[in-house]
This record gives sequence, structure tokens and C-alpha cells, in this order.
Amino acid sequence: MFTEEAAPEDPLRIGGQLYLRAQATGAQGQSPGDFSFSSPSLLDVYMDARPNERVRGFVLGRMVFDPTLPASASNSGSIGAVSATGSTSGSQSLASLFQQPTRGPTVNLDQLWLNFDVAHTVFVTAGKQHVRWGTGHFWAPTDFLHLRPRNPLDVFDARTGTTMLKLHVPVESRAWNFYGYLLTESNTSTQTLGRVAAAGRAELVLGPSELGLGVLAQPKHKAKLAADLSFGIGDFDVYGEAGLRSGGEIDRVSYDPDAVAPTPATSPLGLEQAVDAYYPVYRSRGYKAQVVGGTSYAHKYNDNDTFTIGGEYFYNGLGYPSPAAYPGLVLPHTTSLNDSANFFYLGRHYAAVYVSFPAPYSLDNHTFTLSTLGNLSDRSFITRFDYSLVALTHLRFEAFVSARYGNENGEFRFGVKHLDLGGVDFNRAPALMDFGLALRIAI
Repeated sequence: MFTEEAAPEDPLRIGGQLYLRAQATGAQGQSPGDFSFSSPSLLDVYMDARPNERVRGFVLGRMVFDPTLPASASNSGSIGAVSATGSTSGSQSLASLFQQPTRGPTVNLDQLWLNFDVAHTVFVTAGKQHVRWGTGHFWAPTDFLHLRPRNPLDVFDARTGTTMLKLHVPVESRAWNFYGYLLTESNTSTQTLGRVAAAGRAELVLGPSELGLGVLAQPKHKAKLAADLSFGIGDFDVYGEAGLRSGGEIDRVSYDPDAVAPTPATSPLGLEQAVDAYYPVYRSRGYKAQVVGGTSYAHKYNDNDTFTIGGEYFYNGLGYPSPAAYPGLVLPHTTSLNDSANFFYLGRHYAAVYVSFPAPYSLDNHTFTLSTLGNLSDRSFITRFDYSLVALTHLRFEAFVSARYGNENGEFRFGVKHLDLGGVDFNRAPALMDFGLALRIAI
């Protein structure tokens, strides 16, 4: 019951991260002075306690502050701008475009967990923690244990963790790993035992391949199934993942241009009723597949220099074949939509390519990355160039610029032109470009 290992002289470490950003998005026909502007700053502070090698406690708190936003919340009355990189907490929700957020500061708990082992056989982690399933580089449809999808354009994943009990049983002789989870946190509430979700995952090494199989079971919901595979072919790394979710638990909308609003949209609750009429809500049947496949290739072109090039395809069985229904996912309904959609998960078909040059030649502190993401269903695209520089050992300078092109009504441009909803005319100029700067220090 007691460890014989001596405690270290300094069992507690304190550190964190400070991330300052300034970014802007320009729309078609706008002058530079009218570009949307934001400055979402982020502060992480953690305490890491390791009294011995078998016990560890960790807590990380996060504060987000954007001085460009108003001090109090309000409905904007119009469809807002699509942020240049989503938000610091993951992929941007469509519903957020119609609600004006506040400047904060907003304080969140990112991680709070204890880790220990039982007889060196079962490894236990209890508390708010990060567990990511899947192998996708841009899209992660099997990332079931996070409450919000990841934004593939964010420089680092800043989503908060999920509270759970994780049991890990490794089989070292086969390099296999088995996991069991009890999730006590969800997007709603888990105030009764009947709302606690359970999950299981197996990670198997089969020759040169690694296979992962997982399932998430939630009370009163159909199970979510996950599988992922990665292997190498020569100098190529190949990966894929597939998720199955029930379409009957997700609100979807369609567009009816011939609908008639029951009351004028300018009256109380009139806008919500008009949105219900023009964009009726429905649910599909059966399981829907979300599948990612990709490959990457690293080439050494100098003694210590390599570049990496890769591509990825995403089939989204829960996506929309055209952008006609997109405004119905943003505008308010009389009843809030359930798990409707997030950016980067709207379309039916996606593709992405990228090339990265870390520390090329004598530029050891520089990194250059060029990537293009495309929604093939609505034919909108975003091409982005990222640059980072490490200075003064701990300070990282980051900059990016991106171009948005293709269908003006598509996901990556999200234009709305003379949308008449019972007497209210909605317009939004399609996005054209983004740019931003950031400073980050982590200790």
C-alpha cells in the first residue's frame, strides 16, 4: 500500500502559457477599415504535482479575453463574421454567428486529474482530461470524448478536457493497449447515474499496422462506433478512421423557398417562426458514416533538413450536399437545434493538401507551412500560409495569411445575399481573406 520510492526534492511544478493574437477577416467589397477584427488572448496556468513516480496530480486553468468585443451580450440582428481561425476552444458553432459574444475575461477549467497505478497493472486517471481518438490530421470524426470538434486551422488544440474515469491496461508483450472510460461530463447534465456514459477502446499492433477500435455508449442514445488504422508503405505514412453515428439524434434543416411565414418577422418571435417555416427541422434515420483517409510523405533534402507533404479526404455522411440550408443553421429557431453542425463539418465531401518546411537550411528557428482546405460539396476553398519564428529561446512569433475563394455561398466564404424571411432582409458579404499575428510564450 505504500511506495518505497523517495519523494523528489521539488514535487510541485508551476508553469503556463501566454498567447496573444490579433487577426482580421475581410469580405468582398469591404474597405480595409471595415474588416472584422478580433484579439482573442489566452492564458494557461498549471500546477503539476509528482510526489513519486506512481502518483501524479495535474490542474490547468484557462482564461480567455478579447478586448475588441462588447462588455455585455446581445443578439446582433445579423449574421456575424466567420472568425479567421475559429475560436480558441475549437471549431466555431454556426449558432454563434447570430449571437454577439462578450469580451470576458472568461475563466475555464481545462484539466484537473489524478493519475496512479494499481499493482503496476491497471493505470487510473480520474478527473477532467484530454483523450483523443483517431488519426486524422485535419478532420477527426471519431474524436467522441471531446465535447466540441477541433478546428484544423488552429495552431494548437485549445479545447478544454472532459471529466471522466479512465482505466488503462497495457499488454506489453504484444504492444496492445485496452482502455475503459466512464464519462461524467456531457453537453447537457449528468446529475443522475442514468446519464453517465461509458466507452471502451482497444489499440492493437498488427505487424507494421496499428489498429484502434472504440465504442461510446450513452443512456437513451444509440452507440457511437469508431475505428482507425495507420501503417507505412515505404516512405509514406497512410492513415484512416471511420465513425458511425445515429442520424436520428441530430437536428437537420432543409430550405423551402416557397414557404410563408405565419407572422411578420419583425413581430416578437416572428423571426424564429419565419426561420422555422423557411428552414424546417427534421431528422434522418439510421447510422451515418464519417470517413477520413490520408497520407503524408517526408523527404530529406539536406543533411538535417526535411519537408513533409500530405493530403487528406473526408466523407461526411452528416453533411449537406449544397449550401442552401446553411442560413437555417445560423438563424434562431423557436427551439434550439440539437447537435446541428460546426464549421469544417458542414459539407458532404472535403479534401485538404499541405506542405511544411520546418527549419529549412540555415533557418533553424523558422517554420513555413502552406495548406489548402476545400469543401467539395459547395465548392468553396481556403488557402493559408503559416509562418513561425522562435526567438529568445522561449518566445514564438506566428503570422498567417489566407485567401478564401470559390462559391460565394459556400462554407468557407459564407455569403448571404438578399435572404427575405417574412419582411426581414438578411445580407452578408462573402469572406475574401484573413490575416493575423500572434505571440506565444510557454514555460
